[in-house]
Amino acid sequence: MSQVLTQTGDDEAARLQRDLRDAMVLVRSVRTSLADMLAELSAGNPGPLREIAPKHSELESALRRAFETEQKFNDWTAKFTGGQDGETLDYDAIRDEISCRLARLGPCCDAG
Repeated sequence: MSQVLTQTGDDEAARLQRDLRDAMVLVRSVRTSLADMLAELSAGNPGPLREIAPKHSELESALRRAFETEQKFNDWTAKFTGGQDGETLDYDAIRDEISCRLARLGPCCDAG
């Protein structure tokens, strides 16, 4: 059962990573197109003037999609790593917690 859950989690992580990668490719592509249009406009070619506003909107949509996908990935990562992604472990707190649990087990084990 846990292997199935692990596989499902791995599949979800792979899908989210792929979605994020695709979103960033789209952002870069639209950004490059917009930069090319602005360069043409700066060079005195008014041709892309009408295309700039829709391309700008496309860039905003691509960025929004990338941010949303990144947030989903971060949420998934926090869910499956117990929120430890990027955080340092507090070994003293962990040691104290283990000591307390062992102290509670001592009387139980001695009674048996």
